[in-house]
Amino acid sequence: MKTVGKKPKKKQKQPIQHPLFGVSIRQWIALVRKNKGIDQRFLHRALFITITSLCTAPVRVFFKMKYDAKIDSQRLKHPPVFIIGHWRSGTTYLHELLSTDPQFCTTSLWDTLLPEGGLLLEPIKGFLSRFLPAERPMDAIRVAIDGPYEDEAALAVLTPWSFFHCLYFPRKAQEQYATSIHFQGLSSEQKNQWKETYLKLIKTVVFANKGKQFLSKNPANTARIITLLEMFPEGRFIHIYRSPYLVYLSTQKMRLRVLDKLALQETSKEVIETQVIQNYIQLMHGFFEQQSLIANDRFVELRYEDLIKDPIGQVQRIYKMLKLPGLENALPKMKKYLQRQKDYKTNVYTIDEKTIEHVNRNWKFTVDRWSYPPPK
Repeated sequence: MKTVGKKPKKKQKQPIQHPLFGVSIRQWIALVRKNKGIDQRFLHRALFITITSLCTAPVRVFFKMKYDAKIDSQRLKHPPVFIIGHWRSGTTYLHELLSTDPQFCTTSLWDTLLPEGGLLLEPIKGFLSRFLPAERPMDAIRVAIDGPYEDEAALAVLTPWSFFHCLYFPRKAQEQYATSIHFQGLSSEQKNQWKETYLKLIKTVVFANKGKQFLSKNPANTARIITLLEMFPEGRFIHIYRSPYLVYLSTQKMRLRVLDKLALQETSKEVIETQVIQNYIQLMHGFFEQQSLIANDRFVELRYEDLIKDPIGQVQRIYKMLKLPGLENALPKMKKYLQRQKDYKTNVYTIDEKTIEHVNRNWKFTVDRWSYPPPK
């Protein structure tokens, strides 16, 4: 495997900052107990989370006192739009492109770090952002504190059931994956708690953005269609998919990179390999089983390769099929975004026969469904 056009990176120090920055101390203790502790090598990260959790406790209390009633009464005038698809399938690119449309609001990086207090700390957000990583841990893409981000990261701060916990606590990753995405083993009360938390998060973002339509990017939602339709019967869904061969390599690299920066427990490459293969199978089968529940005029599907080749044409198709207004107003901003991205180079992989055979053996059901030939 090789990446083209990038110099070898110097070995970096293990970061101390962590996305569980704003977790409540009660939630933090529960997560540690549930996942059987923190390994010694990562105690510095655990200390950072503990200190920031204690320091932000008064913020969460005052936030609830000032905003809870207003957020609870916030009406969603527009159905949310959910961008779904397996990790590394182009969801981020599509999310950033569509988020330039001013009619939408998105969960920002800031929202995911302090979902129960960010509004109160707006005046010092710029100062606090200096202490946080400026790049996404999975691919070193620079992110702005107010830029669109994956709302699953906020759920990791707010609930015991989030895919991100698989990355923070890899020893219990399979169990976390099953409970947080497929809700396996959860009682109806626990599932309702998850739904209430997610709804509250969305209402918080919409409230902060004066009632705009919520645009979500969350790969974990790909197999939560039934639950999301229970919450938002008129919700819109955009599914993006990509060559399974490239998704395999990119996901494996992403998992290892995130674990290096954010894990609180030790794991191995062999365990990660098994998780990458099994999680993809579970997620995509879950999606295919639930896809037909979405009304035709509320669902659109596209290939990542087509989006890269003709982004404006694919955006026009999305707006037409989902009957979304405002495209003409958004196009100038979208074109500016595309202009800024024109020099960005994605990773280029060399794929050997062994990898091709491995993907075909495990993920043939998507290779065939989407008619992807083996890469040359």
